[in-house]
Amino acid sequence: MINYWKKIREIIKRGFEPKNIFLNVFGIFYILIALLAFYDSVNFLGIQSILWLSYFAFLFIGIGILIRSSYLIGSQINIIFIPYTIWCIDFFYVLFTSKSLFGITNFIFVSEQILPLVVTLQHLTIIPVALMAIYLIKFKRKDFWKFSLVQVAIIFILTLIFSEQSNNINCVFKNCLPFEVGEYYLLAWVVTYIIMIFLVNFILIKIKDFSKKSKKFK
Repeated sequence: MINYWKKIREIIKRGFEPKNIFLNVFGIFYILIALLAFYDSVNFLGIQSILWLSYFAFLFIGIGILIRSSYLIGSQINIIFIPYTIWCIDFFYVLFTSKSLFGITNFIFVSEQILPLVVTLQHLTIIPVALMAIYLIKFKRKDFWKFSLVQVAIIFILTLIFSEQSNNINCVFKNCLPFEVGEYYLLAWVVTYIIMIFLVNFILIKIKDFSKKSKKFK
């Protein structure tokens, strides 16, 4: 019985360590953001809107942080890092110049709805938070690209089948950037995501501070 209560005290004590407070708070936060995103989007566009890759990224990163799964977190960074970087560039360009760049964040500056705005602005914060979580948890595996590919493939197929072209969920039906790709757009979409996933995965596993083998953190 004494050992039992000792273990409980140790668990509680670890839970109040700065590292675990950070991970637990942001894990719960992003799960809640994902649930809010699903709820609000379904109310606005219907059930098809749950297919946005961003919403699954929020959910899986939140779960990954909460259960300390660098594999799950890394798989989502693979998917969103480059698209979110482009999104942030566009956002800050509009913010500081009041001019349109790619046109993908213009709606934020005229939106009067608070909940969608709160969800959308997570594009700015989730990458730094996810990278910090990786820094604290460390990678134990290098093959998280597998989860990324399976997830993107499933969402891609479901989006094609169940969503309307007019909503252009995940930019599957036409380019969200202001240039045309042509008749081979779907192929270009698939190839682009495959390249992004492998490229980001390769970069992440090369960062020594993210690896459990890093001498600095032994």
